[in-house]
Amino acid sequence: MSETPEKIVREYDGKTVEYVFLAHKDELAANRQLTRWVGEHDILLYEYEGSIRALSNVCRHFGGPVGFHQAKDGVFTCLWHCWQYSCEDGACITQPRLPLRRYPLLIEGDDIYVDLLG
Repeated sequence: MSETPEKIVREYDGKTVEYVFLAHKDELAANRQLTRWVGEHDILLYEYEGSIRALSNVCRHFGGPVGFHQAKDGVFTCLWHCWQYSCEDGACITQPRLPLRRYPLLIEGDDIYVDLLG
């Protein structure tokens, strides 16, 4: 088995994008969601409707963990004060003007990388 690179750099229309390793697909397969710190980013990685997605794991209310509980009916509910977020796109159901940050992903074989600046 080959070693997983820590970073992958890609060029898109003259723009350089750096993707940082986040997880292996088999880590995600067990519960269909996981949280992971990458640098200073607390990221919620999950599978929803056949695609792998990533959101900030920090609730916009008081910073509680959005992905502490398993998503139910397409919704994540923050552990601390029950604010709810859509699995579709991170939209806040409780306060629609306060969505979660979405992170672009790059999937290379069984490795999942995240663009922390995208």
